[in-house]
Amino acid sequence: MLPLLRPALAAALLLGASRPGGAHELWLTLSTVEPVPQVRVNYGRASKREAPHAPQLIQLVALTQDGSTDLRAGLKPAPADVPPALLAPLGTKPGRFLAAATYDAGFWTTLRDGTRLQASRRLVPDAREGRWSVKYAKAAFGPGAPWLRVVGHMLEIVPVEVPGPTAGAIRVRVLFRGAPLPGADLLYGDSGMEPERAGMPAYTTDAEGIATVPIRKAGSQVLTVTQTVSPSATPTLADEDVYTATFAFRLDEPSVN
Repeated sequence: MLPLLRPALAAALLLGASRPGGAHELWLTLSTVEPVPQVRVNYGRASKREAPHAPQLIQLVALTQDGSTDLRAGLKPAPADVPPALLAPLGTKPGRFLAAATYDAGFWTTLRDGTRLQASRRLVPDAREGRWSVKYAKAAFGPGAPWLRVVGHMLEIVPVEVPGPTAGAIRVRVLFRGAPLPGADLLYGDSGMEPERAGMPAYTTDAEGIATVPIRKAGSQVLTVTQTVSPSATPTLADEDVYTATFAFRLDEPSVN
């Protein structure tokens, strides 16, 4: 039997606090306070950020119109006086690149009493539920970045067009396993944080996997989408596989000459 695909609003994973690994996202921003600009790998929630574990960061690349650069070798923890994150020095000019990351969030199980464990069903066979989670993140830095490029993530948000600096909305396509994903719900957040959830509407993709997401104000923006597949590709280890993707960008950046 084919796995059941369930496009889902990321907030659905937050409806019960017992959902393992729920409400944690991976999103990318640009840090310019250091002498050399750096890509910032953020993880967790806006109210409770966590430092992502470098060994679980499977991919971190900077893509330009001319090629790509692997940024993992330069990873280091953020200073203690700023929110937790991983930082990677940037070897290309800010405003001209697309960053992409893949993070294995691992296996999670929930016991009968609601306790959450970061373990698979192999060690907790009598768990109430189990899942495997992976996080994908992309961020376009500046109008010179390859905004429209498909990087090949299992779940991916791809702009249909590059929005202007004063755009009131952005059109994006959601791809799952390389194909348009209809009926997927996108969440929108601003200020460089992961999307606000309580009371926020979902912007649902059409038959071609496209959704138009209104933008409330200028500055940093983040879109998030989640896709759940059941049964898991590894049913002895988890009940379902949860894919989450983010796309971050800014609308108030000056043109790069």
